Parts: sequence; structure tokens; C-alpha cells
Amino acid sequence: MKKCVLTGLLLALMLCATACRGASPAPTPALDAPAQTPAPSATVQAESSQQAAAAFQAPCIDAPYDYQYLDEEKQIAIRRFSRDGITYFVADVQLTSVSQFQTALSGDSLAAVSAMAQRSGATLAINADDYGVHEYGTIIRNGTLLRAHDTTRNMLIVDENGDFSVRVDRANEDPAQLGQQLMDANVWQTFEFGPELIRDGQAVEFSPDFDVISTNPNRREPRTAIGQIGPLHYVVVVADGRQDGYSAGMTLPELQALFLELGAHTAMNLDGGGSAEMWFQGEVISQPSGGRERGVSDILFF
Repeated sequence: MKKCVLTGLLLALMLCATACRGASPAPTPALDAPAQTPAPSATVQAESSQQAAAAFQAPCIDAPYDYQYLDEEKQIAIRRFSRDGITYFVADVQLTSVSQFQTALSGDSLAAVSAMAQRSGATLAINADDYGVHEYGTIIRNGTLLRAHDTTRNMLIVDENGDFSVRVDRANEDPAQLGQQLMDANVWQTFEFGPELIRDGQAVEFSPDFDVISTNPNRREPRTAIGQIGPLHYVVVVADGRQDGYSAGMTLPELQALFLELGAHTAMNLDGGGSAEMWFQGEVISQPSGGRERGVSDILFF
């Protein structure tokens, strides 16, 4: 009996000691352990996208889109169309600053649109006017005057606000004086090609003596062109062509009618043929007529 009592007392003392000590404390985190930042929730991400989208208008093309991009600085929506034996791409581009309307040059030798686009960090890129293969006109790129020479081509002017205008009467101009005037006006980009397609929301009559590369305006060809819909709101068209069973290309009147349909108030044709190309986020999405990219001297990109 005494043995049982002693055993009970010892057990009670052990339990009391354990209770007095309490539970083991949680380990102290290492002093250099990085703080854990919670990942943004799906709700926060959705709200951010909605806020970015609210800064832009609805695209000039209806959904569903084949390609899309949206951030706080730009919205891009692209659709591929196939009708009447023509395959073409329309990109609606909306920016928050003219500084996002960029150009890049190939350097000492011609380069693929994709190579220049990747190097420049572009989201969307097209071929431009291939200024490097000719010596015509007054060329301003990203606010820098590159040359001022005579030409009879049409000049697309992108001013300091990103607004388009087209200069067509070139017979009596002084290139050096014009270049200085454009620089004094803070012109951002110029492109020498043509013809002008849309002015003040109306189709422009093609001049019978207008000649850029000796092609008939009614002949179907691969085309690249750009227009403006509103402030910092642009539309780009690239039509594939010269590919039987896939796409014949567009005539200039067809291209002009398309820009009217899209709501452009100003539009101009750029270099086309085998150079016509649209690139988006690491991929050539159009189908160049030669079966591969042609080397060009410059790109226009966003």
C-alpha cells in the first residue's frame, strides 16, 4: 500500500514539472530569411487588367481576336481575315504616348523584321518604307533627322502628338529647308512611300503619274499600310499575296476601301511586295510571299 502511494506521489510530481515547463517555444526564424510576399490574388490581377483596359477604346475590329496584348501603356488587338481569295491581318493599336510609336534601323546591312523587333523589345512590328535601299526624301526617325533629299513620293508625317498628316505636293520644296521646318515642329517620324489612301476620312483619288515601284494600283500585291483613327489610335494592315491557293494580295483600291471600313481618317501605303510582314510577340504571324522573311532596312513598331 505504501509503495503505491509513493509511486502515485512521484507521478504527480513529474506531471507538475512538465506543466510548469510549458510547451516548447516555436523556433526563432533565421535573421537572414527573406520575407514572404503573398502572390497577387486573381481578383487583384483582374482589377488591374480592367483598369488598364478602361484607358482605351474598343478596337475597330470585332472580337474574337487572334492575338491580343494589354498593359498600362498600350492595347493591341489583331485579327486574321480570309475573304475573296485574300488573307490579311488587321491590328488595332492604342497608345498612351507618342514615344511608344517607334522605328528601328537595320544598320550597315539589311535585316529581318523579326531580328530588329526582338532587338528593339517590340510587341508588334511591321516593315516600314525601306528607306535604306533608296536615297529619296526627308527621313526623320524617333525625332532625329537622318537625311533631306528630293523626292516625288508621298510623305507620312507623325507629329509630336502622334497625329498623322501626308505631304503630297513635292515639286517645289527645298529638302534642307523642309527638314529644318519639320525638326523645328518636333516631328517624331516621317515615312517616304505612298500613295496616300485616306485624307480627312475620304478616299484619295490616285494620281495617274504617281509611281513608287512601277506597279499598277489595280494589281494584287502583298501590302503593308497604316492609318490613324483617333488620338494615339492606329490601325495597321498587312495583306499576304503572290501565293496561289492562299492569298493573291490586295489592289490599292481594295486597301483604301478597307481603311475606310475601319474608320481611318488618314492612311498611307508603305513598302509591300516580298517585304510585307507583321510580327507579334516573337512570331511572324503573316506569311511573306517569298516563303521566308526578306531583309529590310527598317521597321515600325509598338
